[in-house]
Amino acid sequence: MMDWVMLTMLVVLLSFSLSALMIALSRVFSSKGLEQWAKGEMVFAVSTFLLAVFFIGLFTAGEEITVSAMKAVMIENYKHQGIRVTSDQFDAMFPVHGDMTILKLTQAYMGNTYGCLRSITKATYAISAPFFLGESFAKDFFMADALSGWGLKPVTQTAMNIMNYAVFTALLYRIFQHILEFIAATALPLFFPLGILMRAFPPTRGSGAYVLAFVAGFYFVFPLAYLMVVNLSLNPFVCGVPENLPNLPNMCNTSDPGKVESIFLAASAKAGEVLSTLNMIMERGLTGVFMNLLCLPFLAMVITMSFILSSTNLLGTNLPEVGRGFVKLI
Repeated sequence: MMDWVMLTMLVVLLSFSLSALMIALSRVFSSKGLEQWAKGEMVFAVSTFLLAVFFIGLFTAGEEITVSAMKAVMIENYKHQGIRVTSDQFDAMFPVHGDMTILKLTQAYMGNTYGCLRSITKATYAISAPFFLGESFAKDFFMADALSGWGLKPVTQTAMNIMNYAVFTALLYRIFQHILEFIAATALPLFFPLGILMRAFPPTRGSGAYVLAFVAGFYFVFPLAYLMVVNLSLNPFVCGVPENLPNLPNMCNTSDPGKVESIFLAASAKAGEVLSTLNMIMERGLTGVFMNLLCLPFLAMVITMSFILSSTNLLGTNLPEVGRGFVKLI
């Protein structure tokens, strides 16, 4: 953390030094216009210093307070859902490396969801494998309609739908995780000092304000907004894999006709139980996943983009100014 803080302070010191140098040169050459411009730049240097102090406090002490408050809210929300979670159990559910930040808490929450999606896929595959085997049996094999595999189609189709949805959703969660990892790795060490540096010079001042707004938005506001809408919607994700899965026959030695027949008959007898279990997985697991993935991140993105749009004016820029600054730079 101290690396990006020191780099930011060095950039601010550079801005002060250049402004002071311009004031000295304006007095040496008795240029009132240059002195007035240099004093204006000194005012911007002071405002840049205050912004740097504010953001450093927000990303250090302010973030610790925010993480503690959000952690307490999430624990209470789990209790509201009938799940008693202590502080130690919460930390075990969402482990992070290093100091806890709001971004790391969001990454851990999504990682927990991703792990549960993998469990849903594995459990669904394990309990449905005998039914896929039974479905492949034709009427000619048993010489009776009642023993043909068509009766297992509802189970296999439900299992296929669950696995397809779970794999696709897990892929999207993985993409979200990689995006958050990129933000965690570059926002403070790279883009925040770069935004302070760009804001220190007139041609790039507007662009620097946008960079600072995006850093604050996606490093702090987006994960905070995501966790807030998760808890305000009373929809903390809970893994939907039942504790007791149906006891199904072993799939080994399926080349033995007697073994194949016993697997098929056992699967047929447990079709209703397995279908009920798959429906439970769909209702308890994937419903919460879809709500968390397809709705809540977009609400958080709306909050984030609204913050970025409104904060750029507070940081000292607007869109036309950015365009003019780039033209001057070129």
